[in-house]
Amino acid sequence: MDFHLKGHTYKLLIGSDIIRDGMYLEVENPVDDVNPLFDIFYSDQTDELFITAFKENIPLEVMEWAISIAKLRLVPAHLR
Repeated sequence: MDFHLKGHTYKLLIGSDIIRDGMYLEVENPVDDVNPLFDIFYSDQTDELFITAFKENIPLEVMEWAISIAKLRLVPAHLR
């Protein structure tokens, strides 16, 4: 799933993290393909979502887009 904003394309990667015991959604940086902009992690232990930013000045629209998807894709249906 892609998000287009001001000539940039942001991409999502969703995966499982066995070490942290949960699922994550990572937003790829449209300028730097190696390092993500941020990730949103859902903890199976605490049933909470956490955001970790790896860059500064991330557009709010990108964060809002990713958060809305994380709530649907990472949080189990019975907890939404």
